[in-house]
Amino acid sequence: MDLALSVRQERTTARLISVRSGARQIAVRLCGDFDDALKVPIICISGYQRNMSDFFAFADKFSEFSEKNWPILRVDLLGRGLASHALKTEDYSTLDDASDMVEMCRALGIHKAIWFGQSHGGQVIMALGAKVPTLIGAAILCDTGALISAQGLVRLRNNLKFLAKVRKQEDAMQAIRQILSADYPSLGTGKLDSIGGRTHQWNKRRKHLEPQFDWRLLERLDAFDNDDVLNSNWEMFDSLNQVPLLMMRTQNTDLLRADVYQRMLTRRPDAISLEIVGEGSPALLENAEEMGAIAEFIMHSNKGIIKA
Repeated sequence: MDLALSVRQERTTARLISVRSGARQIAVRLCGDFDDALKVPIICISGYQRNMSDFFAFADKFSEFSEKNWPILRVDLLGRGLASHALKTEDYSTLDDASDMVEMCRALGIHKAIWFGQSHGGQVIMALGAKVPTLIGAAILCDTGALISAQGLVRLRNNLKFLAKVRKQEDAMQAIRQILSADYPSLGTGKLDSIGGRTHQWNKRRKHLEPQFDWRLLERLDAFDNDDVLNSNWEMFDSLNQVPLLMMRTQNTDLLRADVYQRMLTRRPDAISLEIVGEGSPALLENAEEMGAIAEFIMHSNKGIIKA
């Protein structure tokens, strides 16, 4: 589907859910049959500054690899996509996002779900596991680690700040393509433009790229340098010990180092591992290999959850 059309569709079909006594509004989009008691819902959370459009292909294609009408919920966390923005920068945190997910589930009557998170989305799931473990029936973590690479966060911050300075549309398109080609070296310009359009839209009147996220999210990254060693979150990772786990890593990501990923697999030898070749963050979730593996994991986990 054309990206512009998919973005318009998100805006017309997404709904806002108020949390924290209405102080925060997250956006969600539901598809599939949420009244089917034999299917545990899948809740998808995107990366740090990203939005639910990263899971558009997944939601669109999932039924080709699984039973039809599986309930899938995609989330725009606070400050991303169609969600409201925080009142102050300090209101953006992984723990706050996890608390929002608790309230979202309560509002929608969801008591247990299969959670699918990319990068920051996976961090939110780990925090949720530490906070309310009963909400998690199984977890899929993609480019999410117990230890996040500072280099990856610095590159993200610098790239986004560079894009904010571009004042010609063609220069902006070229810059986005150059940035994304490091993660997706085999993709053509049309596909790179489509991925870039998920987080930035050109504002013709103001002549700049308009981010589809709150700019203050980047302020949370200002303190990081390339040589920083960030605090590990092994305790939060271990909060998922009692649930089925699928861990995925894209070949070109710089958010999750290969050695950290291997340590995670050693810590969870029962987890299923999948490397996505030729891609970086976010995973595009369009190829039959990973879609089949994800669907198999979800259907197998679903059977165990329903029987419990």
